[in-house]
Amino acid sequence: MSIDRNEMIQKLQACKSYTNEPFPYKSGKLVNPLHSRMIRRYFKKSAGLDLDAIAASGLSTWEKVLKVSEFVSAHIPHDNQKEPMKELNAFTLWQYAQRVPTGFNCRWHAILLSELLLSIRIKNRFVTCMPEDKSDQDCHVVNLVWLPELNKWAMIDSDMQEYVTAPDGTPLSLEEMRAEVIAGRELNVHRNSDQAGVEYMQAYWAKNLYWFTIHMTYGYGLEGARMLPDKYVSLVPPDYRIPLRHSFAAQNVTTNASAFWRG
Repeated sequence: MSIDRNEMIQKLQACKSYTNEPFPYKSGKLVNPLHSRMIRRYFKKSAGLDLDAIAASGLSTWEKVLKVSEFVSAHIPHDNQKEPMKELNAFTLWQYAQRVPTGFNCRWHAILLSELLLSIRIKNRFVTCMPEDKSDQDCHVVNLVWLPELNKWAMIDSDMQEYVTAPDGTPLSLEEMRAEVIAGRELNVHRNSDQAGVEYMQAYWAKNLYWFTIHMTYGYGLEGARMLPDKYVSLVPPDYRIPLRHSFAAQNVTTNASAFWRG
């Protein structure tokens, strides 16, 4: 798909500034230590991934994130999934990947990576990144991970095998990436592909940084068949209306970016 990067940048630059409207949402946590141990044991036995060793290593949080993300990328290609699943979690997604070696899409990648990281106490969320064009159904889902050493969030994408950094090598969050694109600067994309792939992501991100949706809960089993206390919250530019076809269109929407990313 061809994307006009300059046109996408202009759309972002034309957005009204975010507001300081009240943000009545609080983040929740659904991370059971017993479930975490089950994930670590299962993946060591079935996949050879020693999450306990990664957790106990002297690596920084970001270095641990890269190791786990690289594992997911190396074992699961990007593809549209061939069959639906009612339960979406680390176990069922890994089992699907063994059964269907062609892989699955960015959302399933992000769910799997999220649960693996949570099992070693790395706080993270998966975020749906959306375009301005209401007829464009192509979005992207990535993970935001909390880096306590740097006191900041950072984006990691096991599906496209990429992350983005500042010139000094500091990994950037989605909020920071959006600001870079609005400023007209190219993103410093680190990706396991040729230069054409890196250049494509410049336009792809310019398109899909228009509005965002997250679960206000971070934890296990957030999607698929579930009955958990949770809500979606979407961050949109002022005056933007989410298309009614989206399942979260009628849910919680804010124009307060600082509170949304802090939540």
